[in-house]
Parts: sequence; C-alpha cells; structure tokens
Amino acid sequence: MLPTPPPSSTLHGVCDGVCTPEDRLGQLLADRLQLTGILGTGAYGVVYTAVDIHTNTPYAVKALNKAGLDTRQRKFQQREIQLHAQASRHPNVVSLVQVLDAPDCTYVVIEYCPEGDLFTNITDRGQYIGNDYLARSAFLQILDAVEYCHSIGIYHRDLKPENILVSNGGSTVKLADFGLATTESVTSDFGCGSTFYMSPGMFWNLIQDLYEHC
Repeated sequence: MLPTPPPSSTLHGVCDGVCTPEDRLGQLLADRLQLTGILGTGAYGVVYTAVDIHTNTPYAVKALNKAGLDTRQRKFQQREIQLHAQASRHPNVVSLVQVLDAPDCTYVVIEYCPEGDLFTNITDRGQYIGNDYLARSAFLQILDAVEYCHSIGIYHRDLKPENILVSNGGSTVKLADFGLATTESVTSDFGCGSTFYMSPGMFWNLIQDLYEHC
C-alpha cells in the first residue's frame, strides 16, 4: 500500500479574491509558515520561499492556483500532489512536507534546496566542470531516484536539469516537480514533457502533428 499525502489543513481568509504572486508575500500559513520571497512562476502556480517563524526552518511552498481550472486540470493537480508524496520517501526526491488548502489555491510545502537547480549549477556556476567524481555521483543519485519511482509505479515524464535540485555544494541532488508524472506504464499522451529535451524524432513528430491539426 502506497502512502497518502500528509494531512491537509484548510486555510481561511488567506487570499479570498484575485491575488498576484506579490500579494501573498508576508502572509502567514497555518499560523507559522511565512511566505518570504518568490523563487519562480509557472502556468499553474508560483513557488515561494518560506520560513517557519517558530523554528526558523526554511521551506519552499508551491502555490497551485485553483481559479479558472476545470475538473480535469484539478485532477492533474491532485495527481501531482499524490505522486510526489509517494515518491518523496526516497532521499533523492525532494520531500513533500505538508499540504495546505486555501480558497484560491493549494499550498504544497516542500523541502528547500537553497543552491537551486542542476541547470543553473551546470551552466552558470560550473559546479561540475572538471570534477568527474561529483558529476558521476550526481548522475547516480538521479538514476536511483528514477529507479525508485519506477519501482512503485510512478513515471516522471519531465526529467531535465531544471527539475533536479541541488544541495551540499553540488554533492546531493534531488528530483522535483511531479506535475507531469503518471502511473500509466503505457500512455497515449503525445508530446508530453519539455520540447528542448525531446529526442529529434519525437520533436519532429510533434511538429508534424501540430501542423496537421492547424
């Protein structure tokens, strides 16, 4: 039996109207978790830095918007949370700590990795240049995380350096972002993932498919 996500808490009055990402800064979730900054924004939500005001422990908080979503899109959000919670038992998957529910969005509290993603560490910081041992260690950790996910029937479907977070000076890497993950070992979904990381054959098939439906 796979574990369920941590129990959700319902928040009232956090942001009952239309919010911009900046509007939520400074807000206190569950009387202890304060949103302090914006790490990134995407199509379906915003990732914030946060701190537990009682323990001073830093976290990341993914705010998944509810507004404007149909039933299918909401099911995708629920699937993301469920699968991330199951996978986060592995040490090389970013831990999902808690789920907080508010009228405008669902807040997913996750482990904070202050050194950012693997892409930034490779391209901007040159963290792994000339260090074969460190690069090998990071690669093996990624393989371990993916193997674990597959062993419990979870398929990430968006593996890329931007979805792998780094800590401990590059020596620890953790798989993140289960927004496209599925439990289907065979799927009819086409073109799932990020186009920059698709194989040439898959990319051109996607272009052809889009052209035929224009």
